[in-house]
Amino acid sequence: MTNQATTTAPGGIGHDVASSATRGMRFLAVVDGSERTNRIVDFVASIAQGKDSVEAIILNVQDRHYEARLRGYQSFKKDEIEDRLINDVGLPIVNAVSKRLGKVGVVCLSKVKIGDPLPIILRCAAEDKCDVIVLADPQPQYVRRWVRAMGLPLVSSMISRVITAALVPVVIVK
Repeated sequence: MTNQATTTAPGGIGHDVASSATRGMRFLAVVDGSERTNRIVDFVASIAQGKDSVEAIILNVQDRHYEARLRGYQSFKKDEIEDRLINDVGLPIVNAVSKRLGKVGVVCLSKVKIGDPLPIILRCAAEDKCDVIVLADPQPQYVRRWVRAMGLPLVSSMISRVITAALVPVVIVK
């Protein structure tokens, strides 16, 4: 299967991902455990094939919705909820991705964070000195056709916010 990827850099300048990977590349792969995660893994694995110096920071961001989860329990359940979000939801996702990428020789560091995805993605990319942020397009093909027919933008608001604010190139895997 061939992955399609759209690469965007700050200021709209294109970036050749494949040639950068030959000199050593560190990806920030933002995963959520859905089919989008598989597309991200396939993309990073295809870039890493035959290269020794590809690293990936595997990031899962759990959104914090205390109002819904804590209704009737007040804040004394906050730590328990965060522990479950990290250990029961996020860690299995990042561990599965790390295992798959490890099989093709990608060195992985797994992270699960709780909070607003945009600042967490940007902070992790900066702290870990990532060369590229890899996200997956969330729109299924039939929705994409409908959105295109309506003349609406094809990129989700979260992805467009990351593209706008990122200091490194952003690859959107379709």
